[in-house]
Amino acid sequence: MNSRKVVASYFAIQALGVIAWWLVLLMAPWSVFWFWPSQWPAISLYVFSVADLLLIVIGSAVAAIGVWRRSGWARQAVWIVTAVCWYPTLVCLTASVATGEAWKAAAMMVCMSGLSLAMATAIGNRDTGPAAFRVATMSHRQALIATCFQILIFWGTFLWVLPMAIVELQAELEWPRFSHSYQTSLSAVLFVLASCLGIWCGWSMVSRGGGTPLPTASAPELVVSGPYRYVRNPMAVAGILQGCAMGWLLGSLPVIAYSLIGVFVWHVFVRPAEEDDLAERFGDQYTRYRDQVGVWVPRRLPSGSTSPKL
Repeated sequence: MNSRKVVASYFAIQALGVIAWWLVLLMAPWSVFWFWPSQWPAISLYVFSVADLLLIVIGSAVAAIGVWRRSGWARQAVWIVTAVCWYPTLVCLTASVATGEAWKAAAMMVCMSGLSLAMATAIGNRDTGPAAFRVATMSHRQALIATCFQILIFWGTFLWVLPMAIVELQAELEWPRFSHSYQTSLSAVLFVLASCLGIWCGWSMVSRGGGTPLPTASAPELVVSGPYRYVRNPMAVAGILQGCAMGWLLGSLPVIAYSLIGVFVWHVFVRPAEEDDLAERFGDQYTRYRDQVGVWVPRRLPSGSTSPKL
């Protein structure tokens, strides 16, 4: 399936998914409190139904049709639906922060809005065909702002909202959480160190590559210095360590497992496509770099060298 069909299929699935979710709530009213603060009346959730059905469901269906047919207005439709999705997402996030409940709903909405944003970003400028990998054409200042925004979205989603939803589900299933001496301090140290690595990666992509860590705005220059001198994707390493640190801090084995699953997902599904794109763009330069630097385990470079020999 080509990338245009992926985007069209996603929005079609999104429309059907929202319909299915509302059918579940209507057929099993008790399930409302799986997704809404227990002290808030159910009607306060149902008031979103008309807006969801008219704007998200119909909007997603229209966007799917437009992308599939390569219509001239498809890109605008995709961005409109994406913007609409963020309104209920922010409402759910605010409700969860205010009450400490309903993190599952917040996680679902953040994932839906995040995927919609990813699809909107992937839509090409001159046609309705998406590009999973696109070289950034921006100033260093713009790349820095974009990278900071990406870090905010990714860290907020994968290191806060999703772990809180997992812990909430864990409590409902009565699965115990662990604790031990110095748990908070030790996990915080790991989180800070991993976060520093992630920030170093982002800065290297901006300052040395002229782009961002995301493939839809990737660096036009091959980055082989900084943390990239030791492993080929230190950003993934940082993210996995951050997730494990959050699971450790929360005393949640499921959160740690969720983080480790990220190793498999990135290694099997993301890495091959990313490396194929780099090999196509940089040729032998990237091939030699790939042969010298490991994916997960740092390799020692030749003595006295400051970067892989290219």
